[in-house]
Parts: sequence; C-alpha cells; structure tokens
Amino acid sequence: MKTTRILITVIFITTFQLLSAEPLLSENEWSRLRAGEHITRTAIWSDSVSTLAPQDSIAQKKTVESEQTAEGMSIASLGLIPYPESWMGMSEQERQLEIFNLFHRVSTLTGFDYGDKEKTLFTDSYSIADPEKKKSKIADPYTQALPASDRVFICQDDTIFGTNVYQNSYTVSENEVFVDITNLTAMKFLGISIVKPEDLSLCLSATQSEEGILLYTRTTLATREPMMSFLFWSFDLADESLQRMEAYQRWFTQEVAS
Repeated sequence: MKTTRILITVIFITTFQLLSAEPLLSENEWSRLRAGEHITRTAIWSDSVSTLAPQDSIAQKKTVESEQTAEGMSIASLGLIPYPESWMGMSEQERQLEIFNLFHRVSTLTGFDYGDKEKTLFTDSYSIADPEKKKSKIADPYTQALPASDRVFICQDDTIFGTNVYQNSYTVSENEVFVDITNLTAMKFLGISIVKPEDLSLCLSATQSEEGILLYTRTTLATREPMMSFLFWSFDLADESLQRMEAYQRWFTQEVAS
C-alpha cells in the first residue's frame, strides 16, 4: 500500500510539472495551436504578454524583465511545430543541440518573406567577428557540445531598416533554447531613427513538448507610441514587429523541416 501511494504521488507530481510548464491557454487556443495556427497577444505599458510563454520558462522570465525595463510595447506569438520524422529517434538532448545550431544559422534568414504580400525582409544576414566592423563576416557558428549560454554578433540588411548590427544572446535549459536579439545600432526608416540602440528585444524560444516544439516569439520595444507620423508619412511599429516575427517563425519552421 505504501509503495502504491508513493507511485501515485510521483505520477501526480510529474503530471503537475508537465502541465505547469505549458502556456496558460484556453481550450479554444489549444485547439487552434494544434491546428497549425499561431496565437498572438499584444500589451502596452503595464500589461504583459508573458503568460503566452511556457510557464517558468526562460522566455517567460526574460519577457517580464524586458517589459519592466522597456516600459513600452510587447507583442508575442506562440506556435506548435511537429517534430520531423528525422528527429523521432533522437533523445531530448540531441534535439536540443539541433535547435541550438539551428538558431545560429542566421545566414539562412536571407531572402525570407514577411506579411500577407510576402515581401522579402532580409536581403542579407550573416555572423560577424566584431560588432564594430560590419564586414567582418564569419561562417555560422556550429557546435557539437551544448553550452549553457552563448553570444554571437550578426549583421542584417533588411528592406525596412537597412543594415544593422545585433547581439544574439543564447540561453539553454533542459528542454528550452532561448535567444534574445538586441539591436546595437539605431534602426532607421527613410533616414529617420525609429528604434534607438538596445531599445529592441526580439526573442525566440523553442521548448520541447510531447506534441512538438512550442515556438514562442516576442518583441518588446521601449516606446508607448507604436504609430509614428511625419508629414504625409506614417509607420506602424506594432505591425512591422509582428511581420518580422512572422518571418522568423517561417524561417524556423522551414529549417526544422529541412
């Protein structure tokens, strides 16, 4: 009888831990997620999108930290990506290494589209050795041993903000790979500075689950005015951020399947 009680307790605790690691979604949202849709939430000022991230995850903690620092606007999106057949025989640790290296393949972002009209976002994307030298191009980093953290500098030329340098900071847990992308240069549109250095935090988090990879993407900006206007020109930062996240989602999904 004592052994049975212990077994039931262990099963209960394990089940509770698995459930508590999942995002706080309604039944309808879970159904949409399993059907291949992405769930999106937006928050401005004191609200938070952190509940869309898996509970107690690196992504949830970093989202709260970014929102408190920025005191601005956040947009988050969550998707469920099935494991490809080639991953089925892998251990959780082996899949973690695949995801970690995938997040470092920034050169494959070149040519990816965004938005309903499917315009090209990145015309070039590559890792660099020195953040002060945009032309110090190096090959995409690759590792055979999974580290707890890593940092890489990248240079991207996109059709909206031109050429900019970013810092990609990676953190790894038992079942999650997290990357926080921060702009080191001012992001300009038509010569006007839209996002100051280090005012953008775009993160991607891949958490392994029984059903597939929970891909959480989030953008936090240190601004309370997502819509900017100047004479006959206007720019919607919220819409642009969502489209940029969509490009990253498409990229990750395609890289997993390749």
